[in-house]
Amino acid sequence: MSYFVAGLTNDDPNVTVPVYKQYHRVQYNGTLSPSATASVSFPPSDEMFRYVIIQQQQNATNKVICTKEVKVFRRGSPAYFIT
Repeated sequence: MSYFVAGLTNDDPNVTVPVYKQYHRVQYNGTLSPSATASVSFPPSDEMFRYVIIQQQQNATNKVICTKEVKVFRRGSPAYFIT
């Protein structure tokens, strides 16, 4: 998993399929080896979001994403976990 986009939205992805980069997002510009850990941070915002989106870069040669666990933290509070 390399050069991926992490996004935040309030649109339920089971109802509305996320369109690449059409949501509040940040880009991870690096290459990850197997078992590596990566993190991204969003700029401070007064908005609250319900869903996390992780998509591979649109022009990537390998469009496969394999994650074991995604941890989501809200600034200044305990962690929320999504697996």
